[in-house]
Amino acid sequence: MLTRSKISLSQVSILATVAILASIDFGCTSSRLTNMWRDPNFKNPSMTNMLVVAAKNNPVNRRIWEDEIVAALSAHGVASTPSYRLFADSIPDPDQVGAAVQEKKFDGVLFIKRLPTEISTSYVPGYAKSELVTRYSERTRSYSTFYRDVQQPGYTDTSKVVRHEANVFTTQEGGSLVWAGTGEMINPSSREAVRYEITGLVVPELARQGIIPTK
Repeated sequence: MLTRSKISLSQVSILATVAILASIDFGCTSSRLTNMWRDPNFKNPSMTNMLVVAAKNNPVNRRIWEDEIVAALSAHGVASTPSYRLFADSIPDPDQVGAAVQEKKFDGVLFIKRLPTEISTSYVPGYAKSELVTRYSERTRSYSTFYRDVQQPGYTDTSKVVRHEANVFTTQEGGSLVWAGTGEMINPSSREAVRYEITGLVVPELARQGIIPTK
């Protein structure tokens, strides 16, 4: 398809600006929470004293993750303790967590671990795209714009989905799971981005669900 219209010199800059803006891919949210579950029978007051456990074999990564989550919980008025403060050498096992709960009177435990990374592959079909061509006419001393359809070929898109599972347990009445969810981030730029995004998904959701206080 070919269409033509004439425009003045003053309109060229406007058209160029529009074309540039149209070419920018603003994208969409690259992270989300999936597989969420909340115990409908959980009626206890919001948790205000929690133990945070990040199942990271690398001791530095473990400390950074736990500190990040503790800081986010603190913004909601939750007095939380990173597990490395109590168990510096290794990730605590269930018995050690139970003993810490008894000693420190934690009313909740947040446990987070990384799940296997998923590789998602999809085919994006081709499409016809209108292309703008501008020409200047010496005869008429004006610009003419031509719009023509150009076929864009299809391609295969591959994405890496980094996933972390978070579980929150109440320590009341013998202890039980009260909330679970999986944070996913597509093609993260860095480990720091994953940690920031996952924490930013999980902690606000816990507030929305009444597990911890709102700000």
